[in-house]
Amino acid sequence: MEISAGAIRLYFLFDVSDTIDLRSLRLIEGEGLAPADIPLRQHASPAYLQFPVPPLVARLPDALLDGLHATVRVKFFDYGVISLRLSFDARGSWDDLADLAARIRRSDAFLRYASSAVTRICDELGSALDDRHEPLVEDYLVIDLERIEPAIGSEALLRDHAPALAHLLLGERSTLARAEIDEALRIRFSYFADDLTIVQWDTAFVYDRRESSDAIQDILEFANSQLLELRTYDARLDRELDVIYADTPARSRSLLGRRAADRAAEVRYLIVDVLELLDRSTNALKVVGDAYYARIYRSAAQRLGLADWQNQLDRKLASVGDMYRFFNDESRSRRDEFMELIVIVLIALEVVIGVVTLMRR
Repeated sequence: MEISAGAIRLYFLFDVSDTIDLRSLRLIEGEGLAPADIPLRQHASPAYLQFPVPPLVARLPDALLDGLHATVRVKFFDYGVISLRLSFDARGSWDDLADLAARIRRSDAFLRYASSAVTRICDELGSALDDRHEPLVEDYLVIDLERIEPAIGSEALLRDHAPALAHLLLGERSTLARAEIDEALRIRFSYFADDLTIVQWDTAFVYDRRESSDAIQDILEFANSQLLELRTYDARLDRELDVIYADTPARSRSLLGRRAADRAAEVRYLIVDVLELLDRSTNALKVVGDAYYARIYRSAAQRLGLADWQNQLDRKLASVGDMYRFFNDESRSRRDEFMELIVIVLIALEVVIGVVTLMRR
């Protein structure tokens, strides 16, 4: 097989802040920005995916990285994620494609470039970033083929070249077991007889027409941005829980329970803040029904383990909620103890005054 039109696209997604004010963005490194809604190909079933707040996208100058020419595109999501995509032309034999994919996987030059570029962009954005923080990074590789010579349908591609597809997706050169090949190709989709999409947790293979391929890659990019957000909030909750657990009851004690009340307020703010940010990222894409692209999104979310991350976050939020109730109860208990002490002092004072009065008589 010869690849007559194709590319390998390497995505680096950075969580850089709580939110990004997209309305304030005009230019990035001198380049204009445009809305980047998902351009779904028209099917008989209606489109079911839509961004309530479309991200913004800009083309940056091309780069020469590790001897490879890359076109560069950057996308901004309003929930604090910046996605930088490097695209490398991929034409030639299947072995050439596999060699290029392996070379891109091995090199650290691309992450260094992406990190440097995003740092410059964040410095330029300035006040558009709300609560900027040290970025967390997620990467994803898409093998994007538009034309293969001679033309081949999805069934023939899977039947005759399953080991080659699995090796390409997994980045392996040694012979794979049949079970591993089947698992690598398990989550796959075809709408027409001559297109094929296969989704792995860190790589995807897309063999489709240009407009449909772009839509599928946008969906995969969004799913990875959700994974990045969940990882970010998970790490934040881990840090906060470490601080909370270190704040022992003895340290939280004060005469009026003010220390515990302050900690309860901090924990309550943390819960509200995380839930608000989670809601923003979770609802950033409206997915309704069971249309073709919606199925791809749900399967990508399953492959990336988004539900597992969400369940883990829910458990940690429940733990934080328990700590909030503990600090709240501690504060209330200290106030009650203080009021009891005041009552005892007043009663003792009244007894003393009564005794002194009697003695003077």
